[in-house]
This record gives sequence, structure tokens and C-alpha cells, in this order.
Amino acid sequence: MTITMKVDYHLHTARCGHAAGTMADYVAAAAAGGLKEIGFADHFPLELLGYTPQEQVNMAPGELAAYIAEVQWWQKKAPLPVRLGAEVDFLPGREKITAAVLAAYDFDYLIGSVHFLGDWDFTHPAYQERFQEVNIDRLYEQYFALIQQLAQSRLFQVVGHLDVIKKFAYFPRADWSLLVEETCQILKAGEICVEVNTAGWYAPAGEVYPGLSLLRRCRQLGIPVTLGSDAHRPQDVGRDLERALQLLAELGFREIATFAGGQCRLQPLVLNRS
Repeated sequence: MTITMKVDYHLHTARCGHAAGTMADYVAAAAAGGLKEIGFADHFPLELLGYTPQEQVNMAPGELAAYIAEVQWWQKKAPLPVRLGAEVDFLPGREKITAAVLAAYDFDYLIGSVHFLGDWDFTHPAYQERFQEVNIDRLYEQYFALIQQLAQSRLFQVVGHLDVIKKFAYFPRADWSLLVEETCQILKAGEICVEVNTAGWYAPAGEVYPGLSLLRRCRQLGIPVTLGSDAHRPQDVGRDLERALQLLAELGFREIATFAGGQCRLQPLVLNRS
């Protein structure tokens, strides 16, 4: 089975402080891997949203203009379509400032993500020991409450790595099917696209983001999906996208969302069987 709709909308660069490689490296890797379209979505400067993280996990504010200019240059020069995106942290209580700041830029799409619970960057390896100090079921409730607020904010076209709270293999102990249902209903109402992020297969959790229960419900509700490798190195561009597409096809998905000018367009997930 060959699946041709390989797009990667979640590429970082060295600008974010915890990745490696230049845009030229990522574009070359995408072209060599036969991708149809890519999007850079480096971490938007948190400082512009009024938040200063403990570690450097995003572009510095002074880097943003150069980042945008470089993506725009590659949009003219690359051998495949390149979209201008950003991964923006959803910070509860800062929705108005986030909307005002983002309105100044013409992004093709924005990925909204949750990496922080209060001041805890729960995705950062340096702080994973805190998982042992909390009630995991309550933690999932807190995390998905933020995901629901993210969808309701309508600030973003895509929700990134929907269940990244499982990154370090801490899973709910109680039945969380109602939380899955409630979250997916709110995602549907918020008209937001779900990113299928292949980096989860390489995290301690060993599962794609999001997992099967969430993906199945997204399919049933008609929530659109797109693709991202979350590449922080050029060699990870497009990693396991075909595996992800095969999974989506098996679950009954028939379309992949692409983006331009802030608008979502659904493209057929084309299957060629030999």
C-alpha cells in the first residue's frame, strides 16, 4: 500500500533553542523524502504573550521577524509548497493578549499546544519527576480542561499533540472515556483540526499523539486531522508519516487537512494498492 498525501506541518529549527538544523536542512530533507507539502511551526515567543518560561523552549522575541522572513523566502525557492506556521502555547487567562499579538501576523496556520500546567513544563525531561508527586487521574482532568479551553478560544487552526500529557508513560488509572468524549465534543464544536503527531511513537509512552481512543472518536465525529512529525532535527522530517496515514486509513479517515492563508482545505488520503 502506497499513501501519497504526505504532509508535515510541524517542523522546528534551531531558533527554538532545543532543536538543531537550518530551514535549508529541513527543506532538503522534505524534498528527499517525497513530501507533498511542509509547514514550519517553530515555538512562538512566550514572552510576547506575557510569560517567561524557566527554560528556553521557544524563539526569542527578536528572532520572530527573521523567522517569518526566512519562511517567506523558502516559499518562493523551495521545490515543494512551504507554509508559514507557529506552535503557540495556550496560556489560560491570556486569550485576549494572545489574539491581539497573533493578529499582527499572516500565518497560514497556528498550532495551539499545552505544555504548561501552572509553571510546570510537564513535557520537559528535566521536570518529569513531578509526575510521581501528583494524582494522575486529576492531572489528566486538568490537562484536558486546558485543551477544551484551547479549542473554545478559536485562536488556532490545529491542536498539537492532543494527549501529550502521556509523554512519559503516565496513564490514567481510572476509566477516562467520559473525558475523551467531552473533549472530542468540544473539539468538534470548536471546529479545530487535530494533529496526528508521530513523535509520540518515540517518546516513553510509545504511542502516537493522540492515541486510538481519541482518534476513533475524532473519526466518528468528523473532526479533521492533519500530520506532523514534530521534527527537531532534519533527519526526523516526515518520520513515520506513512505509518500514520496507514493507521488513519484503517480507522476510516479519508481526508487530510492542509492549510493556507489561515484556511483549512481537506485533501483526499489517496491509496494506491499494488
